[in-house]
Amino acid sequence: MKDIETREDILLIMRKFYDKLLADDAINFFFTKVTSVNQHLEEHFETLATFWEQSLFLKGGYFNNMFQIHKEVNEKSAFTKEHFQIWLNHLNTTIDEYFKGKHAEQMKTQALSMATVMQIKFSQ
Repeated sequence: MKDIETREDILLIMRKFYDKLLADDAINFFFTKVTSVNQHLEEHFETLATFWEQSLFLKGGYFNNMFQIHKEVNEKSAFTKEHFQIWLNHLNTTIDEYFKGKHAEQMKTQALSMATVMQIKFSQ
């Protein structure tokens, strides 16, 4: 299995990851009812790919405030510890199904860090 190396690799992860999120009744309402992400998935995937390219490959180009975006979602419908666990599990499983290596591990570690920080910030 190869490591995550390109934007196309990230897009593959995001598409497969969102297939899992949208099929999971414990979390899919964030994408179908709380937000309208499911109505513009390809655009969302491009934004996520830019975010992860910057995070993994230091390419730059992501200028949104990821924490503020999720804080606004949390204010509409609070994220629980279970939601973060489900999100991380689906992401990690997706990465592990397709990739292995330094960037794959880095993506999982950074996702865990982001989820942990969000849980702390949103519970204050």
